[in-house]
Amino acid sequence: MPEWLKDGAPESDVVVSTRIRLARNMMDMPFPPRIRTREQIEAVHAGAADSLLKCPEFRYTRLSGLSEVQKRALLEKNIISGDLMDSPDGAIIMNEDESVCLMILEEDHYRIQAIKSGLALSAAYYEAETLDNMLSEGVRYAYDGTLGFLTSCPTNVGTGLRASLMLHLPALTAAKGIQRISAMVGKVGMTVRGAFGEGSAAAGSFYQISNQVTLGVTEKEIITRLQTTAGKVMDFERNTRKELYRNLGVSLEDRIWRSVGILRNARKVSDAEAQKLISDVAFGVSLNIVRGLTAGTLYRVMMDIRPAVIAEKYGIIQPNQRDVFRANILRDTFREVYDL
Repeated sequence: MPEWLKDGAPESDVVVSTRIRLARNMMDMPFPPRIRTREQIEAVHAGAADSLLKCPEFRYTRLSGLSEVQKRALLEKNIISGDLMDSPDGAIIMNEDESVCLMILEEDHYRIQAIKSGLALSAAYYEAETLDNMLSEGVRYAYDGTLGFLTSCPTNVGTGLRASLMLHLPALTAAKGIQRISAMVGKVGMTVRGAFGEGSAAAGSFYQISNQVTLGVTEKEIITRLQTTAGKVMDFERNTRKELYRNLGVSLEDRIWRSVGILRNARKVSDAEAQKLISDVAFGVSLNIVRGLTAGTLYRVMMDIRPAVIAEKYGIIQPNQRDVFRANILRDTFREVYDL
């Protein structure tokens, strides 16, 4: 299970995880998708492998050698992007706990990624920067003295840094406050999306907040700005949770415990329904309505029950069978929860 699903992470009642990505390209090499020849493709792969595989904790995997289920499981665990999953020549170099990786031939030649539990922007950036330094020892980057790092997409030119936080915002979702949050973060060059990036729905009230601007700002400025913005969003969410509980009282408790009841007793549960129910329980845990579970446990089980993760780990491919197996996992997880 990924490192970023550990218990005891900072601010984990609201912030599920922190992700840092750095876009990099080789000098004098066509950017994807204009890269054409096998020689060019292998040169990009070799540059990464020669730089990183000196370290024994890293392993190299070509996606062409994986099944569709294996690739989708990596996507569901937030280890790779949809662009990399669809790349015919893509590969990944990853450490043992899956917290640091290099995506090869995604939108750019290289996408460096580091993920941490909870709110940990500085720690995640340190991990990404360390990998960046290792890669740069064997790869000459496409870099302009005025613009900064050159990338396939103009919105990544400059630092090439995308810093993002996955947030659980059930109260703001219920109170119709997401639009207000979107407007607030937009004023400082940030954006709010569904939990799995652009175009995705906010399943279970999970969202992603990230920087939009990479040009004309430093890495430190981006991280500081996101840290400050996250603090405001956390305050809004926590205050709204308390306000909803004051106003709704037993009605909110009833909704949360009905969700616990389904998770503890259901014999068949879809992925979409499970995400919503677990979101309700996480809401209850944060308000001490539900005891016996941690935020980290809930985030882990959300990952364990994703369709491709179940298919890869247990060989269960048929949707109906997965729904039954998912319910078994959920009953085991929620058997020991209790109230005050």
